[in-house]
Amino acid sequence: MASTNILYDSVSTKGGEGLYSKIHGNGKSLYYMLDGMASLIAGYLFVMNNYLPLYICLGFNVLAVILSFKFQDIYEVNREKNKGIKVLVKEYGKDLLASFKFIKISKRMKAFILFGATFNSIISVINIYRKDLLTFIEVQPEQFSMIFAILTLISGLSITMKRTIEKKFKNRTLTFLALVYVFTCVLIGLITYRVANISIMPFILILYAVQNLLTSIWWVLDYKYLKNFTKENERNRITFTYEFIVCITSSIVSILAGLLLNILSITNAFLIVGLFWLIVTILVLDYMRKRFGLNPDEYDKKDIEFT
Repeated sequence: MASTNILYDSVSTKGGEGLYSKIHGNGKSLYYMLDGMASLIAGYLFVMNNYLPLYICLGFNVLAVILSFKFQDIYEVNREKNKGIKVLVKEYGKDLLASFKFIKISKRMKAFILFGATFNSIISVINIYRKDLLTFIEVQPEQFSMIFAILTLISGLSITMKRTIEKKFKNRTLTFLALVYVFTCVLIGLITYRVANISIMPFILILYAVQNLLTSIWWVLDYKYLKNFTKENERNRITFTYEFIVCITSSIVSILAGLLLNILSITNAFLIVGLFWLIVTILVLDYMRKRFGLNPDEYDKKDIEFT
């Protein structure tokens, strides 16, 4: 969240807010490619020494912390020194309440947060179910790193399709991403319900690849839309509130999805979750229809201005 805000503000101060999506997309693409290669290397290093990948990750984390202290505020911020913890907590609480107040009166923001919470929740659930499903159809655990590394590389390459998809579907882009993603979940459930062995792995991997393609594009569009909805003076608190709501919702849904596996097989869980979220997604998209993706002159002033 903080890194994307810094990037957006850095670009906008140079008069190029439109460059944010392109730069963020290129950065995400590179990240996925490096992540995919790192997964392959980590699998090899794990065989050599189980703790070696952890040591390397620790080194990169330390490096990231050092680099984070080199960042500077894009806009001048007035800070009062020697503030107590209680004062800081009180200020954060006020910011959170102010953000909720804005979200409450802005139909557009409510619609976007509802969609973000819904889509991120189903993604979180499917990420939990994926490995269980591969295990159920008897894919060997040592093949997991190879499979998910390839899927991650696909995510990196697929971001280049973002602009094409946006041009094709325009203000229906989120509808396309959500419905196709949920449909793949239902399709996986139907396929594995009928046949649950290694022979269906090629079909499952193709559907996983489609899901990765859609997810990677969503991660870029998610922040793009949210940044475009806010101004520099309230961007941090609005994005924090958005992440707060989405993360809490995703966590609760993930816990419930995990409990579902205690009473159902992974194939039945995939099918039921897919059908359930298909209905939820259709309802959410219907709610968004008159609140999101409108022409600029169709929005009320309170929908686009923070007060």
